[in-house]
Amino acid sequence: MHSQLREGLTMPTIGLSMIVKNGGDDLRHCLNSIRSLVDQIVIADTGSTDNSLETAREFGAITLSIPWSDHFAEARNAALAPVTTDWVLVLDADEELSPEAAAAIPSLLADTPPTVGGYQLTIRNYTNAAFGRILGSLGRPNTDPYPRAQGALSYCEHKIGRLFRRRPNIAFLGRMHEAVEWDIRKAGLTCLISELLILHYGTLADATSYGQKQHRYYRMLREAVQETPDLSHLWVQLAITERGTQKNPDAALVAARRAVALVPDEFEAWQLIGEILIEKDRPQQAIDAIQHLPDAGDWGITKAWILGDILHSMERLKDSRAMYQTSIERATRSSNPLPPEFIGALESRLGYVEVRIGMRKVGFRKLIHARDSSPGLLANHERLMKAYVSVQDDHNAAAAAETALQYWQSELLYRRAAALLLRVNQRERALATLRAGIQLYPESETLRAMVI
Repeated sequence: MHSQLREGLTMPTIGLSMIVKNGGDDLRHCLNSIRSLVDQIVIADTGSTDNSLETAREFGAITLSIPWSDHFAEARNAALAPVTTDWVLVLDADEELSPEAAAAIPSLLADTPPTVGGYQLTIRNYTNAAFGRILGSLGRPNTDPYPRAQGALSYCEHKIGRLFRRRPNIAFLGRMHEAVEWDIRKAGLTCLISELLILHYGTLADATSYGQKQHRYYRMLREAVQETPDLSHLWVQLAITERGTQKNPDAALVAARRAVALVPDEFEAWQLIGEILIEKDRPQQAIDAIQHLPDAGDWGITKAWILGDILHSMERLKDSRAMYQTSIERATRSSNPLPPEFIGALESRLGYVEVRIGMRKVGFRKLIHARDSSPGLLANHERLMKAYVSVQDDHNAAAAAETALQYWQSELLYRRAAALLLRVNQRERALATLRAGIQLYPESETLRAMVI
């Protein structure tokens, strides 16, 4: 877009500001998604060894090389400095602006009141998981038509300030998880929420790359919370990293509690606290933490689901059943449909509790339906097996184990299936199962011992 006119008025100009390191093919896709929208492109390179700079110049970008100082806001602000347009759009190399957003932004900005300083755009994070969760947002089944989204099973969304007025008093703050929203509000302006999409493909990276990235960021997070200890969202991210990549639940619990002490409505932190307390076998304290989650939206679905799990572990089966029912009701009423695998996982939990209560007919019906509708979820198979064992129906338990082996292979699952078949005097089928398991796991002494 080059200063288009609408009804005799000059449309606001838009500049793209990016920091890049080894953007590769992602960068080309990103720049193609905005080339008809922006009047200026500024790319700050933090040490690429690939052709990122050449790609940027091919699109007419102003490029600058800056040293990387483990400080995202400093890098973002260096990329802001040369921008001369009315508005700034910020993207990362592994993101694209959706075609619909590119078409809508000019009119949006032309109609924006002067009291609005920026917009939080919707980041759609594509994943390889059947369902996931990011910052309280549950995954939705991916049916998007965008070429690079093909193959992604689901996506989660969150909002972040990526489109804002270029002003000298609006800049990014924060070593990590940097944001402009604070400066927008300090300037006496508002930051509105928009449903316009930024498509994020970086979450499709393999688990090894993701893990390496998280380890690199851990040190930066530690430095960030020391520099700005009053920013609750950094404590949340530190808690997530301590629990995940660092495997340190005690440190995660400390960080999450710091977050909610600063901002009582940091729901992600409350969920982390509850989950860690469950692992520490402190169920009542876990319930107290999870009760801080709201009852509406995705948080409400998550709240009822987790409470159902905790109450089940406490043998409060009727209360657990009520919570699972509430979670399913909320999930099925959601205006944005959830993946069938997610609903199936809840249905499986509910069915298992109902069998344990004595509601065998309805419970097994739910367990079988959940297993058959989402056969790729091992937990659904395992709950059905456990339910049959709990009512001493070894024949059906063995059949359920054999069905599970059609979708999942593990040494433990082969052992379980063989043991159940032996209990119902199906020796030949048990031996065939063991031989198949030994072929896949030739080092397993346990499987070999069961053949004798």
